[in-house]
Amino acid sequence: MTTVRHAVRAILFDGDDVVLFRRVRPEREPYWVTPGGGVEPGDVSLDAALRRELDEELGATAGPALHVFTLAEPGRLSTVFACRLVSLDLSRRSGPEFLEPDVGLHQVRRVRPADVRTLNMVPPELGEFISASAATLPALLDASTYAPGRYRPVVDVHLLLTDGDRVLLGRRHGTGYADGEWQIMPSGHLEDGETAVDATVREAREELGIEPYGCEVVHVMHHRNPGGTARVGLFLVPRGYTGAPVNAEPHKCAELGWFPMDRLPERTVPYARAGVEAVRRALAHGRTAAESNGSRPPVFSLHGWETPGAAEAAAEAARSGFEEVTVCLVGWLDGTPLVRSDEETDRLPSTVVRPGEDVEAALARIAAAGAIGAIGETWFAGADDYVSPAGRPGRRLAFAARLTTPPEGVVPLPAGSLGRLPNAERAFVRSSGLLYGVSGR
Repeated sequence: MTTVRHAVRAILFDGDDVVLFRRVRPEREPYWVTPGGGVEPGDVSLDAALRRELDEELGATAGPALHVFTLAEPGRLSTVFACRLVSLDLSRRSGPEFLEPDVGLHQVRRVRPADVRTLNMVPPELGEFISASAATLPALLDASTYAPGRYRPVVDVHLLLTDGDRVLLGRRHGTGYADGEWQIMPSGHLEDGETAVDATVREAREELGIEPYGCEVVHVMHHRNPGGTARVGLFLVPRGYTGAPVNAEPHKCAELGWFPMDRLPERTVPYARAGVEAVRRALAHGRTAAESNGSRPPVFSLHGWETPGAAEAAAEAARSGFEEVTVCLVGWLDGTPLVRSDEETDRLPSTVVRPGEDVEAALARIAAAGAIGAIGETWFAGADDYVSPAGRPGRRLAFAARLTTPPEGVVPLPAGSLGRLPNAERAFVRSSGLLYGVSGR
């Protein structure tokens, strides 16, 4: 029986470019390869093998990976994934190929996909695939992992059942988001082909076993999670309902409870708390269509669009079920962002938040490691999600701070340039507020 070795390869996008190795070895013409390598016995999946290889070869983490190509060679089967680079730190790479000087150099290069076919790629079939897919592969990757094309926000519906001054809430359980916290019951997402009222009635049947009627929108909220995504919430009240509310989905809801609208449980989802308060004010002023003869539109509000603090961003990461949180720091000195640099890449100082540690303490550790003392005021610059080499879903939180002393081992970016920063880190620098003098800080 012939033994087939399995391998994984990464078409790793950093912005519009792909990250490749230029291999320089003694007595051989330089050639190019994608990151990746053989699947090992300890790898629980091909995705896990891919992330281990990215960590070993580049000190890199990446976002969701999409299987796009399979390459069959004599005795070897390679599964090729497309993914986007989130962070890269060559000082962390630990693969055996970097510990043996006789294997030559692995020079990190960023190349336009359409230009890959002009290189001496090994194997050449993979280079041809990357170039042939230059126009479609990024769109396919985005369509599979992010919202493609025109922006389409999630639309939520929330039906507030009241008993005097009390409102019905449910404690979330087993959903992967905000488990253990209280939420408006019923609530859910609008599905294609449904009206807002149809969706509300459906959710009431599914979650509580009741049939509401006369549902009216009394508040509209445009909400954004700290460091996360935005959505539009429609908050409705019924004229009445038939049946008695029961916990019809115990796999998603641990219990139901009635609470005074002005004294909700401490662990109430912030979005839900803001919605209940908005509806309480609307009802107090008689702002339903029936009571105002249709002359007053539903009240509108914004929630969560302020720049979040460190604690808020970390709390939302925990609420969203991320198993790991990383913080990185965009340090500014005399209007110039500072990065850690080596001969092949630039990067922002970063660290994984330790169990039981808060984000501010992790930022202080970054500062201490750079011998810059206290960093003073920091502000949120953005977030990106990734999967760690160990397969743990993580969220990377970027913060910016003014510095007074250049830290050891950290250098200014070239004037007017973002240097060789990975694309995600480049976005953090752009959004941190000082590059173009837009923040007034």
